[in-house]
Amino acid sequence: MSDQKETFSEHVDDATLSRDEQLGELLFEEERKYGLWKAIRAHKRIIFHSIAAFGAGMVFGYDTIANGASISMPSFELTFGAMTTEHELYVPSIWASLWTAMSYLLQALGGFMIGFVSDRVGRKWPCVAACCISVAGVGVQVGATSRAMLLGGKMVNGFAIGCLFATATAWASEISPMRLRGPIQSAIVLCMFLMQAIGLVVVRLYVPNITPAAWKHVFGIQWAWPIATGLAFMLMPESPSWLLLQGRTVAAKKSLERLYGADNNIAARLAHMNVVIRLEAETAHRHGTGTYVDLFRGPNLKRTVTAIWMFLGFGLTGACLLAQGIYFLIIAGLEPIHSYDVSIGGFGIAVFAIVASWFLMEKTGRRSIFLIGGLGNFLAMTAIGALYYTGAKGALWAVAIIMNLLIAWQAVTLVSTSWAITGEISSYRLRAKTQGIAVISNAFSTWLFTFTVAYIYNVDAGNLGIRAGFVYGGGSLLFLLVSYILVPDLRGLATEEVDWLYQKKIAVRNFQKNAEAAKQGVASMEAQLEHEKNISV
Repeated sequence: MSDQKETFSEHVDDATLSRDEQLGELLFEEERKYGLWKAIRAHKRIIFHSIAAFGAGMVFGYDTIANGASISMPSFELTFGAMTTEHELYVPSIWASLWTAMSYLLQALGGFMIGFVSDRVGRKWPCVAACCISVAGVGVQVGATSRAMLLGGKMVNGFAIGCLFATATAWASEISPMRLRGPIQSAIVLCMFLMQAIGLVVVRLYVPNITPAAWKHVFGIQWAWPIATGLAFMLMPESPSWLLLQGRTVAAKKSLERLYGADNNIAARLAHMNVVIRLEAETAHRHGTGTYVDLFRGPNLKRTVTAIWMFLGFGLTGACLLAQGIYFLIIAGLEPIHSYDVSIGGFGIAVFAIVASWFLMEKTGRRSIFLIGGLGNFLAMTAIGALYYTGAKGALWAVAIIMNLLIAWQAVTLVSTSWAITGEISSYRLRAKTQGIAVISNAFSTWLFTFTVAYIYNVDAGNLGIRAGFVYGGGSLLFLLVSYILVPDLRGLATEEVDWLYQKKIAVRNFQKNAEAAKQGVASMEAQLEHEKNISV
């Protein structure tokens, strides 16, 4: 069969044999029972190829720090700041807000627009193009001679990162076997937090240097990540499921051979993937063919709302307060150097905690971890607010420690788990757009709550100080209650089984109880399709 586009029905009928479909199902069921270590050993090739997606997390993570913490550098303030009447340096609020807001706004725009592109041309090359745009955006920032020029560079880079992260996470989800889909998405988040910790170390090292070279070096180091990630994606195979959706069966087979090895039952794996896509095609005429509008139709609506809520609602937990932890602790009275050190420690703990969460997610499930995360966040934020009334000298250090432990707590229970669930919750034909919606929601939430958080604790606004913990304690409680209704546990469930559960409108808290029913329901649908196929022949 030549690698040319066929009609979808021809592709489904001719690409596989029933024997291959049965063997593919047996392989899937066998690998479904793997533990994490066994899955890693069995799919070392896929772990290796996932390095490209890990690079996307690094690009995202370092930019977060370069875009935020650099504002506190004296060299940056000397170049782009202003002087008070008391001859103290500061960054005008309007520009600090614009640099943050426009960067996240363009991230959201990139996450939205790339969905159209990646569904037409694939996942691989849009990632390469996004890395090239990021290189250009970093270049503009390094060479910036004015606040407006710096803003332009941040906007270009923000757009590129939105495109890259949405597409790379979709690609990683599509090349991953079911048992590794959640851990690989979590590993992308691990790389993001690792680069944030490294970025803070870099900023801290350059703080004593007051020449423009200091902030230029902080931005310039960022070039390494999009260049390395772009080169990695150039060498990666295209998503096999996207190739099948395009009717490019031979190319999909070659992609699977690179991911699994040529002698690893490729025909059977291709056949099983074909069955899943064929099942999705049967419901496409009822719930759309894969547009953004289809995300909000039929059983897709609840899945999309869940993906949006996990990131939009996340702002209620005080994530932006933790992101501004260095500045928050400084104005609360902690020495700047101690603020940096404690923050670095928080991100460092997060890196190790995320690795531990991979094994925890496989044993307890995503939903349990997510809900425990919301409950723990409520208790910690309430404790921070209560420490305002102690009057003890050590209260500020206690706040600093709790805040930075919360960074690790949120990374493990909320951030890492959110991306894992997002990579599992969507159908194949809507996966790229679901990842795009997640990136948009994350960017909008960060933009919105970054704007509002300062008005809660700053002395010239709400002046709550550490009492802001009460605000985010209440927000965490609301986040927990809504998440109880929406967030599922998709551990051990295949994509087609998740489709079935949402089509049958089963409550998310009962997904695991109905896992066997979903398996049987999908098997029944497959048998019916095979019967109709034989009749047509």
